[in-house]
Amino acid sequence: MDTRNSLPVLESSPLFAVLSPDERALIQRGAIVQTYGKHSVLYKPGQLANKVYFMLKGIVKVAVHAEKKDIIKYVVRPGGLFGESCLTGDNVRRDFAYAMDDQLEILELDSNAVLAVMRSNFAFAQSLLHFLGERLRYTESQLENVVLKDSRSRIVEYLHQMGHEQGRKVGLETLVKHNMTHQDIADLTGTSRQMVTAVLNQLKRSNVLYFNRKKILFRDLQSLPMGV
Repeated sequence: MDTRNSLPVLESSPLFAVLSPDERALIQRGAIVQTYGKHSVLYKPGQLANKVYFMLKGIVKVAVHAEKKDIIKYVVRPGGLFGESCLTGDNVRRDFAYAMDDQLEILELDSNAVLAVMRSNFAFAQSLLHFLGERLRYTESQLENVVLKDSRSRIVEYLHQMGHEQGRKVGLETLVKHNMTHQDIADLTGTSRQMVTAVLNQLKRSNVLYFNRKKILFRDLQSLPMGV
């Protein structure tokens, strides 16, 4: 795809705002905008790791495969970065990236160009390091939850986080439109699909929330911890 499509993103994103025109041009030369359909595999273990991905539209899940199931490490939404392990020394992929939406749109960046700019622009390198640190803290938090909290608490905490991060106020209620299956939520929280379904049904019976395949409507998001 025409690399000129990447220019507005490089000019408007806070992550790239610290770049000089020459640095932006260097990254743009190796950048392309790609589209993917739902369930497409963007990369998988063993493949060459030479691109960094910036999410423009849609949702991607990054996962590892263990014991005949996917363990979701994190979900990436517009404005997020993934595939960054090639910036920290990985030559091949160790995880999967799957498209969760139709018409997924991603800006693919050449890792060598990104590394070259990181070496010359401390502010850009610092921004990327901050991003990597945030991801590490998220991973550590997920691990702590698995060790210290029971399944029900982990599911409720994830729902609470989903409401705050993705919710839109509709009067006194909070609406979240999503593409997460019960299995996806289970994989993210280290629980089972049956447990996710049971918790959602209990919250629905208690009139704390309403849900279907595409949305969750929280009656009162702040009451969610008390509704279990």
